[in-house]
Amino acid sequence: MTEHVSTSRMERFCLGGLPEADLAVITEHLTGCQPCHELFANTLRTQRGASPIRFTLEPEFWLRHEHVDFDQLVALADNKLDATDREMIDIHLVTCATCREDVRSFLAFRQEIEPELAVRYGHGMQSPPPGPVRQWNWWQGIVRRPVYATAVLVLIAVALAIAVMVLRNRTSVFEAWKGPQPQTSPKPSPKGDGAETATSPTTTPPNNESASTSPKPTTEPSPKRIIENPAPQIGNSTVLALNDGRGTITLNKDGKVTGLDDVPPETKRDIATALVAEKIEAPAVLNSLAPESTTLRGNGNKGAPFTLVSPGRTVIIENSPVFKWEQLSGASAYRVYVLDSRGRQVAKSEDLPSAITEWNPSTPLDRGNIYSWVVIAVVDGKEIVSPGAAAPAMKFQVLSANDLQKLDQLKRTRSHLVLGVFCARVGLLAEAEREFQELVRLNPDDKVAKKLLRSVRLMRGATR
Repeated sequence: MTEHVSTSRMERFCLGGLPEADLAVITEHLTGCQPCHELFANTLRTQRGASPIRFTLEPEFWLRHEHVDFDQLVALADNKLDATDREMIDIHLVTCATCREDVRSFLAFRQEIEPELAVRYGHGMQSPPPGPVRQWNWWQGIVRRPVYATAVLVLIAVALAIAVMVLRNRTSVFEAWKGPQPQTSPKPSPKGDGAETATSPTTTPPNNESASTSPKPTTEPSPKRIIENPAPQIGNSTVLALNDGRGTITLNKDGKVTGLDDVPPETKRDIATALVAEKIEAPAVLNSLAPESTTLRGNGNKGAPFTLVSPGRTVIIENSPVFKWEQLSGASAYRVYVLDSRGRQVAKSEDLPSAITEWNPSTPLDRGNIYSWVVIAVVDGKEIVSPGAAAPAMKFQVLSANDLQKLDQLKRTRSHLVLGVFCARVGLLAEAEREFQELVRLNPDDKVAKKLLRSVRLMRGATR
């Protein structure tokens, strides 16, 4: 401030009637301006007259405006103030009735709510002992307050309702499914001729020679069938000759097959067994895929609101099959679920439009495993499941990696008989039927070829 203080401003300055900023500026100016300092002394002398100037150093005077704030109230109640701050607050409370009332009210409030919170303030604070007593007090507190008790009951009711809805939805989706029981070993089924069901022979013959030896139990894996189903005797040793497209395959009266030099011995034995028996025995896997013969499930598609087309109750080659079903009138969307043998979901489609009746999963299925599948149709907001509760589960098996490798090798033979027998043995019934149809076309008058085709068709019919 370079200008001198006017007389009127100096009078107001001496009376403390100026803003604090102006008071500070004028005070600083007086320290360096002698004329203004003299004006200040004369003005102060005029206002006070001949009475001496008095001032006090009492702390009550200097601390009269240091009111207690909320943080200081909390620290005071918790006894966390240091000695200096506590002394200053005590001095201020002597002259300030407002702060005294604030402190008294706050301490009284803290003392009132202390039992409710089970918290003790100040030094020596101890936590209440945990245990049954604390839990009992908590529950009693809820019971004593009807609003809290009502809220707890409402939460419990909502949780139970959600649980019931989830369980009901899951039941509606999977109620029709029944996982297949693990097969330990196929049970033989009696036949009209007294022979047992022939399973896929896996034992290795004692030597590597072809079936030129006598069909005795010690040299052939299925000699019992050859003995029990003897080939008809004709004038020479050949009892059967089939045109297989690539050449002629013959079977002599001793059960020896010729014309299959490039076929593995195991498959050659299966072919000899099929030609002698004049039929194909059902593979064990079909027992796991066949419809359950229970009264609840019934047979066929009874109880199914709409039909699942494929894959169904057979072995398939592709591990990423296309699931197909018939359209349901009035359906607005479809969902497909694929389950493993334990009923666990392994694949699920998104909501498919009503015009779509097939779906291909993006993730391949594991080979060698048995699966089942269901389709849910949404009609007027309701879910309709197929197969229903009265229909058998729609199950299938994906061809194992080992059998897939064998099939690729046998395709090189270009033999309808070889491929037909192998596909029937591993459960590829549709492929086996096609091969035997071609075999019958090449041998229209041969009864054995027709019987082989008929036996495969009977297997397919039994699994539907």
